[in-house]
Amino acid sequence: MTEDYKISFVSDRLTDQIIEGRKTASCEWLDRQGEQNEWNDALVVGRYYTVCDSYYAGRCRIRITSIRLCRWDDIPKWLWRGETNENADEFRADHIEYFNNPSDDFEFVGYEFELVEELGEAE
Repeated sequence: MTEDYKISFVSDRLTDQIIEGRKTASCEWLDRQGEQNEWNDALVVGRYYTVCDSYYAGRCRIRITSIRLCRWDDIPKWLWRGETNENADEFRADHIEYFNNPSDDFEFVGYEFELVEELGEAE
């Protein structure tokens, strides 16, 4: 198995959704802001990541299966479904602040992943 990297999401609720098998995709800025470190490393298809909660405890492991360029005015179905949304409009409503009120031509990275294993219970 390859080296394991760390990743976290903006809330523990999202980590719970991964463990429940509901969340299978996520998104982020094209230009990841900040310096590279153990929590801000470039995503790589095929790489394994330990998903940590807000206490930095590993909760599960995922494997990135695809990374795709997305546009704000054309949210793909695989992304909004993987983010547990009912449609693209709900995805936009959930992410408008995260992406700082983007314009229609705003581009961002969407990625899919698979749950590899659950590591432990939340504290």
